[in-house]
Amino acid sequence: MVQVRSLEIRGTSVDEIRNFEYNCIGESYIEKMSKTGEKHVPVDLALCIARDVACALAELHSKHIIHRDVKSENILIDLDSKRADAMPVVKLCDFDRAVPLRSFLHTCCIAHRGIPPPDVCVGTPRWMAPEVLQAMYKRNLYGLGVDIWSYGCLLLELLTLQVPYSGLSEFHINDLLQMGKRPPLTDELERLVSMNEPAATQSGSDVAGPEAELENLKFLVDLFIRCTEGNPANRPTATEIYELLLVHTNTFTSSRN
Repeated sequence: MVQVRSLEIRGTSVDEIRNFEYNCIGESYIEKMSKTGEKHVPVDLALCIARDVACALAELHSKHIIHRDVKSENILIDLDSKRADAMPVVKLCDFDRAVPLRSFLHTCCIAHRGIPPPDVCVGTPRWMAPEVLQAMYKRNLYGLGVDIWSYGCLLLELLTLQVPYSGLSEFHINDLLQMGKRPPLTDELERLVSMNEPAATQSGSDVAGPEAELENLKFLVDLFIRCTEGNPANRPTATEIYELLLVHTNTFTSSRN
């Protein structure tokens, strides 16, 4: 459980103090679900988390800032507070590794603040993009696409309730990343990939009826694959992901009503 306190300040005085209590989905929610025998986060909630994190990244990237540590442990969710669409409030947190994209031009200033520039290996290995790992061995300037790879790994967590590269050693993970290989899917999700008409390339589909969960799972798997392309130039932007999810979730919600 993570407790976050914030102050709302109006004018020159503190007008209101509000307590917010969020669950960290990585340390509590996902772990709790995996112990109950569930295979994945409920699809409607997974879509909500995916959409809201993409929205947060789109805003961050519009300011040319890289987060560099997107993972379930850095996603907060308030399951008790509901929005207009009846979905919980989701937040992206932990910006201590975030860095301006052009900070490599001001390395002295960045180093003084203790923030490694975007040509240094920073992040959590299992969620780390290949180009970030390459910076461990030599200076390698990377961009906003590293967050998209990590976002894809977050999607995999929602789809499997497991960390990326689950069951693999750090040495094996290092080798796979050096080759630009994404985390492997489960056998069940691999079968979804073999289905025709990739859902993540569609602008929205009719997901009503008993096949709704299967269709939405496929959508998220296809999106995971697109986000974890070895070449960062082939990954979608955060804005593209958000817009795609917005259309898909709106279609999904409408079809249920």
